[in-house]
Amino acid sequence: MPRLAPDCDPTRLALSPEEGFLLSRIDGHTSQALLSQLTGLSGEQVDDCLRHWTREGVVLVSVSEPPAKEPRNGAAAPPPPPREAPAAEAPAIDPDLDISAEQQKEILAFQSRLERPYHEILGVPADADTRAIKRAYFALSKEFHPDRYFRREIGPFQPMIERVFRKIVEAYELLSDPTVRAEIERSLGADAADTTEEATPAAAGEAPRARKPRRRPLSPFSPLGRLMVQRKAKAKGFFESAMAAVAEERWLEATGSLRLAIAFDPSNATYHERFAEVQPRAHGIRFEALMKEADSAFSFRDRADALRIYEEALHFRPYDPQANHVAAKLAWLVAEDLRKAKEYALRACEADPEKAEYHRTLGQIYQAAGLKANARRELKLAVRLDPKDLEAKTALKSL
Repeated sequence: MPRLAPDCDPTRLALSPEEGFLLSRIDGHTSQALLSQLTGLSGEQVDDCLRHWTREGVVLVSVSEPPAKEPRNGAAAPPPPPREAPAAEAPAIDPDLDISAEQQKEILAFQSRLERPYHEILGVPADADTRAIKRAYFALSKEFHPDRYFRREIGPFQPMIERVFRKIVEAYELLSDPTVRAEIERSLGADAADTTEEATPAAAGEAPRARKPRRRPLSPFSPLGRLMVQRKAKAKGFFESAMAAVAEERWLEATGSLRLAIAFDPSNATYHERFAEVQPRAHGIRFEALMKEADSAFSFRDRADALRIYEEALHFRPYDPQANHVAAKLAWLVAEDLRKAKEYALRACEADPEKAEYHRTLGQIYQAAGLKANARRELKLAVRLDPKDLEAKTALKSL
């Protein structure tokens, strides 16, 4: 079962059209013999390409177990089960890190769920609407965004958080687009139709064990086989469009095409990897556009609309300190929502703890809420960070 190497970028290889088509069919599930049927190439041509790509590190081939001896009655021996790669050990809880033991456990637990369906990753029902998906994404992004852990010593949890957040973003992007979501459901439905349940043998006296899915050999001439070939070909077309957009730095277009490539071929690891690379640039563009729109609304004194736009911008960059600070002041002074104002002000302070202005605003919000001890603490910190902050000094005196 050949599969692409994790760091393989097919767009950087000099390939003939036939080689490019063959490489696009390699997904870790299609056997060497079936590749020949799917592509129309001879077995020798497929073998030559695979040998060359294996030497170059482009393709990896699973090591097979030695064949079992034939039974004495002459019947063919059943194929040995595939060898499973040993699971990487999870890091131990480290009380010396700058995150609590509970946060470390949450990160480990979430990482263990990354291969589940997208709606389970976001913690929403399978039929959740766009609004529920956005709420779930915003809540998770606040908890797992890498910027939340900026300047903290978190050891082996740093790459884990980045991996978790990339998957959260991927789930949100693909489920919040109705067209993409429908295609994902079709792809998963076709994939489910390509599996059978196989009973796991039980020892004598044990209860029957759970049945697990097993992929059947798929004929490219069956209706399902033709459908899968067509969907993978569509995915390849979207991927090529995305790479053309990347070359011209059209990040929003590239992200849209990659979403569709994943939707039509969810098992292709390359599509997921390139999406993870391109998507942050698209989010940055969306954030900057919304910030300009919010500033324009603010300058025209439409403060309620400005708050709405700032909150929308924070979906794409939830730990931007200045955006959180302005959103906190607007939520406090315009919407009179002290709970929301405190949340934004706390996040601004967390993102940039050396900014006196942010602590002053948080202290004023605490003061408005009647939390005098908390207000005094934050205002004193603001004055210590900026002894010239007259507004913080005045608020502190009033306490």
